[in-house]
Amino acid sequence: MLNVIATATATGPLQFGLLDPSLFGLLNVIVAVVVGYFTYQDAKARKTDSPKLWAGGMALASLLLNLIGFLLAFAVYYFVVIRD
Repeated sequence: MLNVIATATATGPLQFGLLDPSLFGLLNVIVAVVVGYFTYQDAKARKTDSPKLWAGGMALASLLLNLIGFLLAFAVYYFVVIRD
């Protein structure tokens, strides 16, 4: 019963038109850009071979795969670049 109430509470604003679904798409794009920017800055500061490639890969993973893809790409970046 509690699960039904939580689901109804979470989807209620979308069902009644209080939140525009395109707002979530815009938020996803903004997060991807921010992730790409900070990854580029970090990779450039560490003098990696291709900071643009790392930034693009992280942003793309964040944009297309959301949390799971971002965590997977970050794990690869951590073990290849950050961890010395």
